[in-house]
Parts: sequence; structure tokens; C-alpha cells
Amino acid sequence: MRYLLALFFGALTSLSFEPFGFWPLAFIGLAGWFSLLSRNQLKSRIYISYLFGAGLLLLNQHWTGIYVGNVPWLILCLSQALIFIVPAFFVNKGSKYNHYLFALSYVLTELLLRTVPFTGFGWTRLSFTQVDSPLAGIYPIGGVALVALVLGLISSARKFRSLVIAALLPAVCWFIPTNVRTQEPISIALVQGGVVNLGLDFNSKPQEVFRRHLDQSLSSIRSNEVDLIIWPENSVDVDVNTNPQVNESIKNLSMTLNTPILIGAVTKSMAGPKNQSILYNSDKGQIYTKRYLTPFGEYLPLRSVAEKVSQYSAQITDFSAGEQNVVFDLNNRKFNTLICYELINDSFVSEATNDFLVVQTNNATFGNTSQLDQQHNIARVRALESARNIAYVSTTGTTSFISSQGRILSSLDKFKPATLKGRINTSQGSTYRQSLGHLVEPLAIIALLGLLLLRVRRES
Repeated sequence: MRYLLALFFGALTSLSFEPFGFWPLAFIGLAGWFSLLSRNQLKSRIYISYLFGAGLLLLNQHWTGIYVGNVPWLILCLSQALIFIVPAFFVNKGSKYNHYLFALSYVLTELLLRTVPFTGFGWTRLSFTQVDSPLAGIYPIGGVALVALVLGLISSARKFRSLVIAALLPAVCWFIPTNVRTQEPISIALVQGGVVNLGLDFNSKPQEVFRRHLDQSLSSIRSNEVDLIIWPENSVDVDVNTNPQVNESIKNLSMTLNTPILIGAVTKSMAGPKNQSILYNSDKGQIYTKRYLTPFGEYLPLRSVAEKVSQYSAQITDFSAGEQNVVFDLNNRKFNTLICYELINDSFVSEATNDFLVVQTNNATFGNTSQLDQQHNIARVRALESARNIAYVSTTGTTSFISSQGRILSSLDKFKPATLKGRINTSQGSTYRQSLGHLVEPLAIIALLGLLLLRVRRES
């Protein structure tokens, strides 16, 4: 029965993620998991934790197998579920400090999810689910790591005093200023050109995706109407460096509308293809190359093994990663962009200290799945952590403007070609998360080991 309960609590917790987004279930699921851990011996705790992780991951990450089959999805989720075993070694039956050790070990669990193996896959972190909860005020102070800690503390509290103390942490955070000042707004047009075919072959016909974004821009944007036009990742589906006609068409569009255009394109190089953001201001200007590549999407770890598991593995070409951040300069307005998967890399949050942030993504490869809503929600988290307004543009949705408080200011319907125009505020300054948030995880690990040693000494 306890193992069925572990699966149940994991599955229940998955509903705290989008598209359901019922954030209280994160607390209920963690509370159930902790309750099972605190009543069982080590061997049972390991099974309980693994089943909790499997129940959570299998449901929440089902979209990963939508076009490549169930085997890669199962391998990903069942291997990642091993990481959830970590708290089983710290929460002992009837032992002192279980409450704190559970919360601290859950921070370690989320750290491992986002870092191992192959640069990690930290998509299913419960700390991403609290954008609309009272814990939202923690994001600009301590980021997702501090949210994970408070989630664990509240969920495992079994005494009224412990619950009150844990609940005070998010309350205090709401009154701490972000140290970020609002500046003059900027006018932006986000072009969601759409694709003909959802799936891995969304760009099977050369220039089709490009033409859709070009035509959508010409038909919906007037000259001098906005300060910047943004196309999504992979919106130009041929190499602009080797296709002069496409390159000239983008230059002419920028000149006709008298407006800079930020495009998403894949270009070729001797080291492999590059996923890039290119700013056209009548001509090609600054270029940013995606640094944080998607394992099994843009490069294939253990290729010989993967190709035996999935026939689709041979279709994956290893991309060449960029090496540095690029700050785009737009008439003294500065911004940087994150390309798709880079959203889940916590280390990039500290770089978002410019006037605003751009996120370019291509969700066509995941069809009409919960991946679209989950990634969009992570962008809301990053807006809160950086106190930056975000221009979020996708080939298929959900294209939107996100406020520095994580609210959706305006958005487009999914899968419909359209242009979203709006004005977003620019910002100056850095949040505490950006300057000090990287310390939360190492401090949590130090506290975890310290409490563990203290408990061992008391019980010896």
C-alpha cells in the first residue's frame, strides 16, 4: 500500500505543473512523500522515493516521447527517478531534524536534476510551479533554489511553530525591494508565423517556415510602427550565409519597415550547425550562438547506444555550441536573448541585467503537448527572478509579453499565425537572486551535512 501511495503522491504532484497549474498540489504531494519516508526503514524509503519520482516524471514529461516513441521517454523518466532517492538517506524513521533534512535534501535533489547527467534536465522541478502562489515573492530574492527549500520546509512541517516559521520566509520576501528600477518602455512586435506540419519535420520544405514569417511581418507591421521586430527560434529554416536571396529578403524587410529584426536561424560551420539569433538592422549585425544545447535534441550523448534504442537518433546532428553571452545594442537599448532550452539553465539568470529579456523558441517539434505551457511558465519564473519584462516568441505558441512580476500582459492563440504588438517597460539594476542566489544551493548542502553530523553525534 505504501508503494502505491508513493506513486499516487508523485502523480498528484505532477498536476501542479502546467497545463493544470494547481500549485497547492506541490505541497500536498511533498507532504505525502515526507510522511511515508518518516515512517519506514531505509530499504522501503528508497523504493518509496523512486516511485514518487517515477510517478511525477512519467506524467509530467510524457511529451518528450510524442514523436520519438515511448522508449526514450521511459528511459529518461525512469533514470531521472533515481535522483529522487536522495532524501531517503536523510529522513530516518523517528529521527531528529527530519523536517529540516528533508527540505535541504530536496534542494540537493533539484540541483542534481538540473546538472546530471549530460548537463541535466531540470524541467520537472517543483520550484517552477509557484509563480501564482504566495511563494512567488521568493523568486527575485533567492530564486528557484530558495523556493525549493521553502516548499520542503512547509510541506514537512509537523509542528505549528515550524509551519509558522517556514511560512514567514515568503512573507518577509514580499517586503524586500528588488533594487530594480523601471525605465522608459520599448515597442516590440512578436511574429508567430506558424508551421505547416507539427513534429520533427516541421521544416521539411526549405524556406516554407521563413516565408510564413516574412509574409506575416509584411502584412501586419507598418513602417516605424515599433522599435524592434522579433522572430522565433528556427523561423529562418535555411542558412542565411549560403542563401543570398533569403538574406536579402530579410535586409529588405528591415529597410522597408525601417525597423531592426531579430531572427532565429540555423547556420553551418566547420564544427557543425549553430543555433543563432541574428539582429538585422538593414544588414546583419550582432549574432548570438546558443550555448546550452539540448541533449538528445541538438546533440546526442552516447550516440552508439542511442541509435540502437531509437531509430530517430540517426536524424540528430550534433550542433556546435556558442561560447559567450551577447548583449544586443538597439539604439542604446540593451537586451540579451535565451534560445529555447536555455531557459532552464539557472546560471543564465544572472546575465539578464539589461533593459529587457527576449526568449526565442520553436515548439513545433513538440506538437500540441503540455511542453508549450510548461516552458512558457518557466519564462514567467525567469521574469520574476530577474525582475525583467520578457518578450517571448514561439513559432507555434504561446507568444506573449510577460511582466517583471511574472504576469501575462498579452498573448496570441496557439498554432495561429499572428503578430503580437506591445510596449514593455525596460529595467535597470539587479535582483538579490542575480547577485546572491547562486549561494543558496551550496549553503543548503553545507547545512545538510552539518545537521546530519549533529544528528549522528546526538544519536551515538
